[in-house]
Amino acid sequence: MIVYGKSDIGKVRDENQDSFGITELFPGVMLCVICDGMGGCSGGAVASQIALETFTDTMREMLTPDTEGADPGLSDRDVRQAMKEAVYTANAAVFAKSGEDEESSLYGMGTTLTAVLITESGYAWTVNVGDSRSYIYFPDRIVRLTHDHSVVQEYIDRGVLSEEEASKSSMKNIITRAIGIEESIEADIESVDLDPAEGAPSGLLLCSDGLYNCVSADRMLAILNSSGDKTAEKADRLTRAARNAGGPDNITVIVIDL
Repeated sequence: MIVYGKSDIGKVRDENQDSFGITELFPGVMLCVICDGMGGCSGGAVASQIALETFTDTMREMLTPDTEGADPGLSDRDVRQAMKEAVYTANAAVFAKSGEDEESSLYGMGTTLTAVLITESGYAWTVNVGDSRSYIYFPDRIVRLTHDHSVVQEYIDRGVLSEEEASKSSMKNIITRAIGIEESIEADIESVDLDPAEGAPSGLLLCSDGLYNCVSADRMLAILNSSGDKTAEKADRLTRAARNAGGPDNITVIVIDL
């Protein structure tokens, strides 16, 4: 497993409000996280960093074995409970900070969060709040693992908009769920078999909307499956593709090659 992340401010924004982290919780278990902050002035950047650090710290506390070198024996129940608690704790931390002073630039700030916990034994879990995404890709296809919490996604689900219409909608940046906006939060958590009977995947991709709003899924797949490209080069090419398409937002990617 080779993992590489990159974040780019894009060509329009004055500040990069995305944060990402790649953490080996213990040997053979990797945690990858992307948070896309929102809020005036520095609010979004602060929210995304708080959420990233709090989520990662909580996952480490709940899953790392007490004895160094011990087999953690991760179960689906263990991971889901840890992810649920980590999202709850991250939400509480951002919510508390944003509400300290109504006159502060941090008031009302929030952030998306998407994360993948992946094991060398061939299993992964995803958690998502907002519209940052996680994908799994194969030699011939790329499949989104997360479901956007956004206005346009709700319209797609109801059959009001097609995927193409949604990509051009003026409402595509309006999300319906975020870390730090309300006292309580609900996250989507899913498990992923990385060794399915129909063929093993090539890897996974996490990204903020600054990538997928500018780069089509087919183009992402072509870059990810580029023959001879190292993992870091794939991340570089993905961010450059978004910049070349206008780069209207911050662009953050984490590429996981299996």
